[in-house]
Amino acid sequence: MSHKLDQAFEKALAYIDSNIAAPLNIDSLATIADLPACHFQHLFYSLYRLSIEQYVELLKSLQAAHQLGFGEQIPLEAIAINLGYSNEADFVDSFTHSIGQTPKSFRQAPDWNNFFAKQQPLKSFQSPQDGMFSAEVEIVSMNALTLASVTHNGPMKAMPKTIERFIRWRQQYAVGPGVGRTFNLVHSLPQAQPYRMDIGVSLDDETYAKLTSTGLTEEGIETNIIVAGRYAKLSVTTDKQNSDINAVLHAAVDYLYRIWLNEHPYSLRNSPLMFERLSIGRSVEPGTELQQSVDIYLPLQ
Repeated sequence: MSHKLDQAFEKALAYIDSNIAAPLNIDSLATIADLPACHFQHLFYSLYRLSIEQYVELLKSLQAAHQLGFGEQIPLEAIAINLGYSNEADFVDSFTHSIGQTPKSFRQAPDWNNFFAKQQPLKSFQSPQDGMFSAEVEIVSMNALTLASVTHNGPMKAMPKTIERFIRWRQQYAVGPGVGRTFNLVHSLPQAQPYRMDIGVSLDDETYAKLTSTGLTEEGIETNIIVAGRYAKLSVTTDKQNSDINAVLHAAVDYLYRIWLNEHPYSLRNSPLMFERLSIGRSVEPGTELQQSVDIYLPLQ
């Protein structure tokens, strides 16, 4: 697999151009780009600042705009069908969101300046200097770990409820921070709907044996495995408890995918990006502030 990511994505984008009306299939696009499927969307967003779904919708809308803006009296329904929409209403909503005008208003008075500005994401990758995050990345080996985990698969705003449910389970079965390490396995972009992430705690053999007959049979609690292998590890820490750790994580992940991976001769493994939450359960003296520390693990072949 080449880590000249622009070349890898050129293959996938060429396929999309030729099959614009076909249903979007991430696994197929990842195969074409020779990239692991579970990292495809993270890589794409890091490079283009658009999700693959947004990219395809924008591309469809730009093609439709060419037809609408050059005097072709093609019915909107026919344009929708040719672009793979199930109905005209879905096409109108997508076009309006992507272009900023309804198809009807664009046909009557197209805003060409806005149209050409919308094409920019289709022409080039984001500049590596834009929002660059710089930190030391360490190559580490990790042994296989068994996790007890719960999957959040829904709106990002509902994540706290999933976390609270998992904390209650850990408290009920005495699987505190001193017993196991806390991990997040990231399966989708934060912007995705639904957003999917596994929240888990590592179990040693003794704890796993104790929980097998009771604590691992509750609804929503599953056994998961962190695969042994090599990882790129990037550690981040916030200075204050009230700092936005998620913003720091997003910048660090962006750096790993967009800058570090492109500059180093490593191949991604088809295992999910992971966060290890190191500050869970730490207590501090009254009046002091708790630093939040997270280790990010990017699986490598």
